Amino acid sequence: MARVATFAPGATTAGDEIDIPSGFPAISEILGATLFKGHTVDEGGTSTYTIGPTSVTATKVDANTIKLDADTAAEDLLVLRYIAVGEYTAVE
Repeated sequence: MARVATFAPGATTAGDEIDIPSGFPAISEILGATLFKGHTVDEGGTSTYTIGPTSVTATKVDANTIKLDADTAAEDLLVLRYIAVGEYTAVE
């Protein structure tokens, strides 16, 4: 059964380790991730507040920690889809 963890990882740089919040089951396998950007600043310094999905690649570091291939801002939300330790998915 796939799990979905939705949380704000805080401001991070691509490659930083991000712990999933306590209360979520440990990660066995990552199925995918979507980052919803809450705030962007263009090169001219203009701020824009819009929520929009961005594809990111999440990599498992250990059972409770991941890395993303993108920076995150404090206002962003991450939707992580994964298989929890001890669970499995049916193969057709």
